[in-house]
Amino acid sequence: MVPETIAGKIVGGVCSLSGVLVIALPVPVIVSNFSRIYHQNQRADKRKAQRKARLARIRIAKASSGAAFVSKKKAAEARMAAAESGLDTDELYREEDIFELQHHHLLRCLEKTTVSFRRRSL
Repeated sequence: MVPETIAGKIVGGVCSLSGVLVIALPVPVIVSNFSRIYHQNQRADKRKAQRKARLARIRIAKASSGAAFVSKKKAAEARMAAAESGLDTDELYREEDIFELQHHHLLRCLEKTTVSFRRRSL
């Protein structure tokens, strides 16, 4: 069927244009929303990966600093034990700073106090 009158051709033209517009107008909106959501998901995935890498670096740093702290603590305790037994104290202070020795001494005292406090409270 084909319109033969001028009015029919105008109505047919308007219908065809409105059909194209009805289909063509929502497409950019749908595409822009899809693009926005896609980029949001990409940024979220990137943030998750960065956070995971940062947490892994923190875990590694904690583990290495904890091991270093324990080894320094043991070395300081050995030096303090040697100092208490009367060995050459000049040799002890050359290797480690006096501040660090005091720090480990205070930590040891705190540990002793905490352990004795726990025993009393039980």
